[in-house]
Amino acid sequence: MTKKIKLAYDNKKKERPPEGSPELAAWLDERAKKRAEFYFDESRELPELDPDTHLLCGSWDFLYQSEEELDAENESMEKADEERRRAHLKIVKTDDKNK
Repeated sequence: MTKKIKLAYDNKKKERPPEGSPELAAWLDERAKKRAEFYFDESRELPELDPDTHLLCGSWDFLYQSEEELDAENESMEKADEERRRAHLKIVKTDDKNK
């Protein structure tokens, strides 16, 4: 007999009604209406973007970042990428006196 694995930390909200219940349909309709209102709200202020900007995903905060913040983030991403590429390498210390 196998036991079901329990999560150490469950970050999912428990507000969703059970599957197949009529409350679930009403909850999904309300949730969809809120999201549609957010996405189609024309009064929401959006930043001006360059015509060459192509965003696939990200937060709204990313659109409002200054050039300095973007440069710092790009540098940290490049550093993390370099560390990831070197993760499989092993540092070997040699004794310089024996050479």
